[in-house]
Amino acid sequence: MSARCVAITGSTAGIGYGMAEAFARTGARLVINSHLADDAGALAKLGGLTEVHFVSADISTVAGARSFVEQAKTKLGRLDTLVNNAGTFRDGPTFDQLTEAQFDTTFNLNVKGYLFATQAFVAGLESGQDDPSVVCIGSKNSLVAEKGSVIYDASKGAVLMLVRSMAVSLAARGIRVNGIGPGIIETPLTLGGLDRPGAREVWNTFVPLGRVGRPTDIGGVAVFLASPAAAYITGEMIYVDGGVNAYQRGWDALG
Repeated sequence: MSARCVAITGSTAGIGYGMAEAFARTGARLVINSHLADDAGALAKLGGLTEVHFVSADISTVAGARSFVEQAKTKLGRLDTLVNNAGTFRDGPTFDQLTEAQFDTTFNLNVKGYLFATQAFVAGLESGQDDPSVVCIGSKNSLVAEKGSVIYDASKGAVLMLVRSMAVSLAARGIRVNGIGPGIIETPLTLGGLDRPGAREVWNTFVPLGRVGRPTDIGGVAVFLASPAAAYITGEMIYVDGGVNAYQRGWDALG
């Protein structure tokens, strides 16, 4: 089988970069993305592992999402897997102060971008293409809520149903759609919270496996879901959270 051709939104840092690196180590050919410049040098780093291209596009717009996928296909000749990863958190500071702009910004990137990037991916598939698939990044918050995360949690709940509904809608065409629900992962977006005094120790206690997650923990799952080993899996969200969602902690507080 020839090298898989993979496009990943929001992939110059954090979880997106972790997935890109994991795919690169399998020999996949890649297109990575950000709406910003590649200041972290992701293109150069990944270029030492595989063929990789960078496309700047704003995935929160329909035009940007479609353009990214179309440009990715042009650069690689075909796309086998689309990873919808670009996302944002815009809640705060309190429920009473949430705004329409925060809602729209969050849903445009976290949900609308996923839908229309996937639509463009499906439109660009060739007849008889081998096991095309889509991976969408949700969150443990697709199932459980956090204080102060009303809009974000709602968007990630929407991703869960987007995965399931697209999987059912596209199954007859041989296109698989699955999701990954990360827990607390150390990324540039979470470091501010994790670096607060005592925060990391609290999380290490809270997570049954005893540590905060790393982007590499997500990368391997993405590679698996896009591989022949997952050929009979569609419509699923795999939660990669160190056991947090499985753990009912109420009795622990009683000693």
